[in-house]
Amino acid sequence: MHRLALSPLLALALHLPSLAAERSLVTDEPVFVKGRPEGAAEYVAKAESTDGQHLALTMQKLQQGLDRPFLIWAIGSSYTNMLGSGEFWQRELPKRFPKTKQVEYRKMVGNSCPWQYLRGWARHLVIPDQPDLIITYTIGNPADLEKLLIELRRHTTADIIVPSIHWRERDIPLWGQSENAADQDVAAVREVCRRHHVEFVENRRDWADYLTANKLPVPALLKDAVHQSDYGAHIINSNILAHFRVPQAFSYEPASREKTIQPEKQPDGSFTAKFTGTRIDLHGITAPDGGTFRVLIDDKPAREANAWLMSYVQPDAKNAKEGKGANPRDQSPHGITLGQKIVPQTWTLVMTSDSGDYTLTGSVTGPDGNGNAFKPFTSASGQILIEPDLWRRAERNRTGDRFTFEIKPAVLDEVTFKAATATPFVLRLAQMLSNGDHTLRLVPVKPGTATISAVQVFQPPGR
Repeated sequence: MHRLALSPLLALALHLPSLAAERSLVTDEPVFVKGRPEGAAEYVAKAESTDGQHLALTMQKLQQGLDRPFLIWAIGSSYTNMLGSGEFWQRELPKRFPKTKQVEYRKMVGNSCPWQYLRGWARHLVIPDQPDLIITYTIGNPADLEKLLIELRRHTTADIIVPSIHWRERDIPLWGQSENAADQDVAAVREVCRRHHVEFVENRRDWADYLTANKLPVPALLKDAVHQSDYGAHIINSNILAHFRVPQAFSYEPASREKTIQPEKQPDGSFTAKFTGTRIDLHGITAPDGGTFRVLIDDKPAREANAWLMSYVQPDAKNAKEGKGANPRDQSPHGITLGQKIVPQTWTLVMTSDSGDYTLTGSVTGPDGNGNAFKPFTSASGQILIEPDLWRRAERNRTGDRFTFEIKPAVLDEVTFKAATATPFVLRLAQMLSNGDHTLRLVPVKPGTATISAVQVFQPPGR
């Protein structure tokens, strides 16, 4: 690491625009535009021989193309938010990979949101969507990052990218002394990523090299004391993009996580497929004389499978707000854990005091117990568990604040091949199954044909 001589006057001059800047009401970040520092060279990201080793599926999908958009999910803090809304990826990926026609980018961010709370958003938003790639750019305890990665690895086949944090004014005392940030142990984050075969981006190192090469102070790539400027965001995205490459060797085979198989047609007209994994999709073609088939998982109606999806925990718009740039989203339970004997329904949580007390009511189950945001809670029916570790800023909740979420089956009961014209289609028959051996059966319930191109099975690497 090189020591950077920082002129206090220059630092102040570069920082002045942010002092009077408008700030986002969503994430309290500056919204003015700040481009490449005057006189600085255009940034060119570099790649090492091992970069991209944990992106085997990503590279296969981008190089071969998909019959749907390539889906990226980003979760994190305002640092993630300032990487944009997918414009960079929608522009760059089709240029580099001509068979990739569409890129879809979704994100959920919060003010100063660390990895601890992202586990809830991963559970309610990212995992149900089953993306191709997940990016998280924030700070936090490496142990919480590990919990997040374990959850994602158990329930998705997505590749995951974690960049180290950029240099900020609070890090200036560490310049030339340590690779760490004031609030990030880079070596610990790197090690967590290594253990879970997650693509780690040496963003902090490359950011420092650019500042040094161009004789720039740290604030030159910032909008305020902590947030990256627009050009700083371009550097971060470019550092991530540099990993979209074929390395010396991939760390896994794509077919170990996603593959297609052909179901067997039985004498009674049903179809059977044995598979290992948590999810199975049907690729078929409709027809005017198409039939309807009941879905069975492990010889039981699919509806009996213990496989559920939870919607986002939605804070009421009228909930109390506290602090500059406050948003009800940042003062809420970010994650719910499912218990036993689940009944699909909508749940409502209402705060009954200013000290964390609440009631939980199900639209079918009815009143299901009283809890406190600072203590572990299991509902009276045993269906819902709420962990204090996934409830962010509960001390700011006030009497009357409301939160709602929905539990629904992660399976389809039936599939029909009937349509006016012959059209290819893809249906997700089941997800959130236990990660093991299963049998799929499609049993005819209404006469007609069924053209099945294949079934695609997904086996996440985590157990």
